Amino acid sequence: MSHKVFVTGAGGFIGANLVHSFLKRGDEVHILKRPQSVQWRLRDVKSKLKSHNVEISDQSGILRLIKKIRPEQVFHLAQYGGNPGENDLAIIEKVMIIGTGAVLNACAETDSVKAVINTGSFLEYGEKHVPIKENMFLRPSTAYGCAKAWATLYGQYLAKQKNIPITTLRPTFVFGPWQQPGRFMTNTILSCLYGKPIKISNPKTVRDFIFVDDVVRAFVMAADKPCSGEVINIGFGSQTTLKNIAEIILKEAKTEVDIEYNISGRSYDNANIVWQADISKAKKLINWNPKFSQKEAIIKTIKWFNENKNLYKANI
Repeated sequence: MSHKVFVTGAGGFIGANLVHSFLKRGDEVHILKRPQSVQWRLRDVKSKLKSHNVEISDQSGILRLIKKIRPEQVFHLAQYGGNPGENDLAIIEKVMIIGTGAVLNACAETDSVKAVINTGSFLEYGEKHVPIKENMFLRPSTAYGCAKAWATLYGQYLAKQKNIPITTLRPTFVFGPWQQPGRFMTNTILSCLYGKPIKISNPKTVRDFIFVDDVVRAFVMAADKPCSGEVINIGFGSQTTLKNIAEIILKEAKTEVDIEYNISGRSYDNANIVWQADISKAKKLINWNPKFSQKEAIIKTIKWFNENKNLYKANI
């Protein structure tokens, strides 16, 4: 069944994968495009999209746009602060707080909207020492995590006060086709493909990696079955060390390169920190489970990067 959808952050990693899936489904896809933004992930489908050049922080402009489009489903993925080097607090406020407020408020005033999927972050939780559940106290350790936590809470407020079908999904550590350079999976796979050393901050650092195709499926399922006001973890449900993942990639890429340790890592990676999602709520509310094993997902990702190395040559 096709839908009219509106996507913010469509040019990003998860957003672009969502857009490609919507087009395959036959949806009418509207995207928010920042003036002068470069959306390299969408070049092959540009002609199939309805792009709208409006600043996300332009509250009146966003309201007019969403009222004009009258989408059935809205997917809010626009973000700033989650990537290395994105440290400008003014931009975090502009995009993550003012922009999110603009989008959610506009949805609250547009009666065509049947589902809003707000993209949260696992960084909202902060340091935990057991598998992470959605009802745990939020203690973000980054400005980005703080802004994401605000967005989640504001979405819950609107869902309750204005009966808006807003669901927040909190993905763990997503990887797959179209992921940007600077991320562990991307850098490790490209290092193998180009015969360069793999760089790991700490071999014992853990992540709950989840394949982007599974995340896209979760977004679609949550939109088709809205859970107003709910927050849902989307992860593989188990964590593994960066060393183990690197060894899987080395084996499946059929290459031999050195692994270098003690490279500067993330500030929030302290000893004994758990980055594992409890995904029982996703199973219960939207009937979602990861479809791909991490090995299967890594094999698919290596294949895609090998076929699209030209997109990343400048970053090697």
